Amino acid sequence: MSLSALLGKKSRPRIFICYRRGGEGAGFGGRIADKLVKHFGHSQCFRDIEDIEKGTDFVESIKHATSICDLLLVVIGPDWVSMKDAHGVPRLQDPQDFVRLEVSTALARNIRVIPVLVGGAKMPLEDELPDDLKSLVRRQSHELTDQRWDYDSDELIRSIESIGIRGRSPKEQEARKRKQKIIVAVVVTTFVILITLGIGFMWKSQTDKKPINGDQSNIPAQLLTTDPIPTEKENKNAVKPVKTVEKKAPDYSQEIVAIKKSIQLGSNLESLAMATLDPTPLGQVFSEDALQDYEDILSEFYLMGIYNLNTLENQSIGNIEVYQEGNGLKAEASVSETWSTHTHRTSDHLCLVHQPSRNAPQTVYLEKKNNNWFISSIVQHNNTPPVTTQCGQYNCPLLAGL
Repeated sequence: MSLSALLGKKSRPRIFICYRRGGEGAGFGGRIADKLVKHFGHSQCFRDIEDIEKGTDFVESIKHATSICDLLLVVIGPDWVSMKDAHGVPRLQDPQDFVRLEVSTALARNIRVIPVLVGGAKMPLEDELPDDLKSLVRRQSHELTDQRWDYDSDELIRSIESIGIRGRSPKEQEARKRKQKIIVAVVVTTFVILITLGIGFMWKSQTDKKPINGDQSNIPAQLLTTDPIPTEKENKNAVKPVKTVEKKAPDYSQEIVAIKKSIQLGSNLESLAMATLDPTPLGQVFSEDALQDYEDILSEFYLMGIYNLNTLENQSIGNIEVYQEGNGLKAEASVSETWSTHTHRTSDHLCLVHQPSRNAPQTVYLEKKNNNWFISSIVQHNNTPPVTTQCGQYNCPLLAGL
């Protein structure tokens, strides 16, 4: 995958953490949120009012965040039901109370809701709750205690992962930190160069706001053709191996062939998406963080009024490790690529800047789903900001079909 993958932002949050900042369970709520963010990453966790942007509608923001999450954790302390507002009215009786809004919206969607009992709290009784929260008492709860904090919180994490929300390994977390440092360097370098050139397209309102995927006349033909993802057929006639004393390691040779094809297809689809600003084809081979990263990049490019023409000059796929995790297969692949990039203005296709050939060593994480290998995340290992040079040509050589 090219340098564009460095610019990824937040993924869609999948875990909504609902807790009050006051009361007997307040301290537990922050600790739970911190632990989940550390394990699953900030991009997958929404910490209710802390993650609502300033100036946005509070109620609508809560409803939107709750509507896109897969899981709501409700942190319930001993005074969760009885806590009152400044007028002496129980907070849960207020239809605009943020905790009530969050829980009722999740229950209405019928997503997974886990009551997390802290500080010795017990599940509330049905007649203690307003009508829109009564079904909460039928949800299986999870208890967290100070005495068994590590064990109880690890069990909560295992419960969350059991429904398909994947946490990051320590290796991935460290790689993610490195990636974020590179992002800052790349963005700052690129913006400084563009500003130096006196290009005002980032701040000007565009007369034509439509993505350019409807007009592909200036896109090289080789970027508009991709092959479908190869699928593997099970060999039902395979001869069963004779039993031996020594257990044989799994033969993943066919999987490795399929993984290489998915990586190659991913690079082709990335080039196509960056040229057309259309993320639709990416779903053929990208998923989770990788897919969200690319969608975020395309959204930023669209707002800035630019698109990229990327040329993959060389690709080398090194060691591929395939391993079993739970009931599925996952893989890590070492990939080295050489890319060059031309950044164009969407309104008139003027070529603004070039990034000459740049080596992009990376680790690609994959997961097998429905007999196909999907790229779930990509970690770049080149910490050097890209060299960028001015262009200012309408007849950029790449547009002629290099």
